Amino acid sequence: MEKKSKKGNNRRILGGVIVGVALLLAVGLTSLFIEKIPNGYVGVVYSPNGGVQEDTLGQGWHLVGLFDKVTIYPVRMQTVNYSNIQVATSDGKSVTIDFAYNYSIQPDKVVNVFNKFGPVEIEEIEGSYLRTRLWDAGRKAIAKYSVIDTYGEKSSEAAGNVQKIFADDVRKLGFNVNNLTLGVPKPDKSTQAAIDKRVEAAQELERKQIELKIAKAEAAKKQIEAKGIADYNDIIKKSISKEVIQNKWIEKWDGKMPKATGSNQLIQMPINEK
Repeated sequence: MEKKSKKGNNRRILGGVIVGVALLLAVGLTSLFIEKIPNGYVGVVYSPNGGVQEDTLGQGWHLVGLFDKVTIYPVRMQTVNYSNIQVATSDGKSVTIDFAYNYSIQPDKVVNVFNKFGPVEIEEIEGSYLRTRLWDAGRKAIAKYSVIDTYGEKSSEAAGNVQKIFADDVRKLGFNVNNLTLGVPKPDKSTQAAIDKRVEAAQELERKQIELKIAKAEAAKKQIEAKGIADYNDIIKKSISKEVIQNKWIEKWDGKMPKATGSNQLIQMPINEK
């Protein structure tokens, strides 16, 4: 009886192991047929021998063939930053600029992208093809501006021109580009020295212009003050006549005749009689 009981337990254990292995195999095999597409992406299905399927996969879980593979592409906005892209300005100066832009791929063009680049990650396309096209756009656009323009008020205009050339270039393949920005240009040492001198000269000119305005304002103020004093004196001069002076003297006279020094005789001041 004990032997039969042991045999029964062994069979049950063996059966459980077999079922477990079967389940694991089933899950493993099933995973070979399932592909998850992240949110904001679409998948292009292809096989080494069967080519590319025209129908793409949207976000979510999908069953695919055993030998099929999937490459995903972003249809939601992505941000890319490039550092130290070197271009030349209209005055022949070499500057290094950082670029940043947003892009997405048109959902109906992802198969075209796959056919051009093959089964490569999108990051590789960003770092090779898109970077090269942006450099070419930057080279063409920045060449229309002087190095000072790229620093000043025309930097936004230059960024807009770079974006237009870049976006038009890659749109036909399926890339939508917008919100391109330029970083602060980083010139070589000689160019930086020339820029510093020009900035200093501009600051000195501004300082002199301010001083000139102040001097003109001070001169105008003094001229107004002098004119006011002159006008006042002229009014006073015109208002004082001989009679006014004589009346003022009489008003202050105490009635005593002045005496001449060293003599007992009085000096009588004549009074005009009318």
